[in-house]
Amino acid sequence: MQALSTAESGKRYTIKWMFGNKNVLDFLHKYNFKEGSTIDVIQQNRDWMIIGNDGCRLAIGCDVAARIQV
Repeated sequence: MQALSTAESGKRYTIKWMFGNKNVLDFLHKYNFKEGSTIDVIQQNRDWMIIGNDGCRLAIGCDVAARIQV
């Protein structure tokens, strides 16, 4: 397992677990980013990253991505 914030752009990962602010987790769950989901890391910067699944793409901060294990 590794933090999503250290994942490579262009690769597909499965979310193993997530923790953090309830509002942030509720937002991610609303767009089907949850434990067991497959996600793509589309683009990454040192402060943010863009992740996607079959339904949508989201930009998240690396501080949020650090709390998601893939």
